[in-house]
Amino acid sequence: MPIPTKTLASGFSLPVYGLGTWEMGGDHLAADYAQDEKWVRAIRHALESGVTHIDTAEMYGVGHTEELVGRAIQDVDRPSLQIVSKVMGDHQGYDDLLRACEASLKRLGTNYLDVYLLHRFPSSGTDIRDTMKAMDRLVAEGMVRNIGVSNFTVNRMKVAQECTGNKIVCNQVHYSLGCREVVQRGVLEYCQQNDTLITAWGPLGKGLLKTANVLHQMADKYDKTPYQVALNWLITQSYVVTISKTSTPEHLTENLGALGWQLLAEDWQRLADEFPHQMMVSNRVPLDYEAIREP
Repeated sequence: MPIPTKTLASGFSLPVYGLGTWEMGGDHLAADYAQDEKWVRAIRHALESGVTHIDTAEMYGVGHTEELVGRAIQDVDRPSLQIVSKVMGDHQGYDDLLRACEASLKRLGTNYLDVYLLHRFPSSGTDIRDTMKAMDRLVAEGMVRNIGVSNFTVNRMKVAQECTGNKIVCNQVHYSLGCREVVQRGVLEYCQQNDTLITAWGPLGKGLLKTANVLHQMADKYDKTPYQVALNWLITQSYVVTISKTSTPEHLTENLGALGWQLLAEDWQRLADEFPHQMMVSNRVPLDYEAIREP
């Protein structure tokens, strides 16, 4: 079954489900080559199963994750894919950002990115105007098709958008049944009102899923698994898509079972209201509301 997409008024579209690659091939401190074949197989299996949106970042595995993605996609029709990568905050000065994108493209073995994201707001001392000027140049030169951001608050999204002639098409944030910071602080509403996708990472919060009775009740009602219900709760919402890492064919098959059906409105609301221990601040990457920098 083809994975459904969500399309903006601008024409940009993204599948409602994509493959995340965090910790494939290492973490943000070092590369890990021990399981390379496992991760390449996992990415290839996702592609063979219809997944076309692959999300990665230069920070993942200190670049090695992008190399693994590059290996996995080398024999795939490139226009059929939507490859997303991210530039870290310390590389967002004008020249550094251009070099970072070139390095990511080389590791991925492609000559363009479908979406290039700022992994976070630029580090202190870097002018957001220079950052967005570099992003605009990458679009103008065809190295990047679309631009986006990650872990941005509303005020920072506004500042970034004011500094670019290109549409910011998505904001990648921690959002799930268990993590509601983007709702609490207006990020979701802002994106929905400004024709911008939310890409929800960390959608499963597995520890909480095991103890959430209301989620298990919904799983029984719909004859689905708790993971499938949790993912469907996200993608049922307007302007929301999600990414999740899968390491086994069984895990991917289960996740894809979240597609092709939809929670009833009253059941969606019950989950929103009754899911236990909701975090109003991410326990992994809390958004930074300080140091508003005007352009």
